[in-house]
Amino acid sequence: MLGLGVDIGGTNARAAVVDQSTGQLVVAVKEALVDRSPTGVASVVASLVERAGRGHPVAGAPVGVGFAGMLRGDVVVNAPNLGWRDVDFGGPLAQRLGRPVRLVNDLSAAAWGELKGGAARGASDSFTCFVGTGVGSAIIAGGRLLSGATGVAGEFGHVKLVAEGGRACGCGQLGCLEAYVGGAKLTEWMAESGLSGTPSDLEKLALEGEAVAKGLYDFAVGHLALAIANQVTVLNPDVLVLGGGVLMRCPGMVRRITDVVMERTSVAARQHLRIRLAELGDDSGLVGAALLAVG
Repeated sequence: MLGLGVDIGGTNARAAVVDQSTGQLVVAVKEALVDRSPTGVASVVASLVERAGRGHPVAGAPVGVGFAGMLRGDVVVNAPNLGWRDVDFGGPLAQRLGRPVRLVNDLSAAAWGELKGGAARGASDSFTCFVGTGVGSAIIAGGRLLSGATGVAGEFGHVKLVAEGGRACGCGQLGCLEAYVGGAKLTEWMAESGLSGTPSDLEKLALEGEAVAKGLYDFAVGHLALAIANQVTVLNPDVLVLGGGVLMRCPGMVRRITDVVMERTSVAARQHLRIRLAELGDDSGLVGAALLAVG
């Protein structure tokens, strides 16, 4: 049986037909989000679903849509990368597609994909943290996604690093973890400090001992690692899954996180912990969204 998954990011959207029994992608297509309005994004998704589904028996099949933002049912509460606030998107998208739509957070979709066909296979409890343009996470407890009372559990990127003030985050608040560690905001912070390049360039300079780079890097990565360690203490997962473009390009960050987690997480919580890099890469969200649509 085949399913349909969509992944909506800040700059691109992808759609795929997924084999539900194996979690393998049958076909995937991608398109840039030139018009980032809700209507424009819905139009791109409709085009992608139609293209991906050609020649495959998916007529009327539900679509799982992974979305980079805070969600409450069909409503996008806050999507910093698109500039959306309180947008009813799932319902109108379902009408546009003429089929059921399940809107899920992009990290929830990625975590589910990794649980079913990636780094967390066989686990019942996992904590998945991706650091890319932003910082996101998802919690799976007892084999089920934890959504919380209002649907925004796992918004790890928006835990606060400072008691008052702090750097501005795309969510509109101050002092969020994402404001210091997310790829977009970390690159801004580098530029403000007279450093050019990307987070991977920052890591290279920091590990070579350049003073300004080392200061930024140690603050950002140290706080990220400690925040993850604290989550592991609280959640006691079988598996900690790390992924996202920044972490995949910054092996030093992964080493620091691993070291801090194994040093600072409570002894009981880390006793049987496995730390794994995401195995499905950019496809984890597509796989997870497709599987969640029918789950």
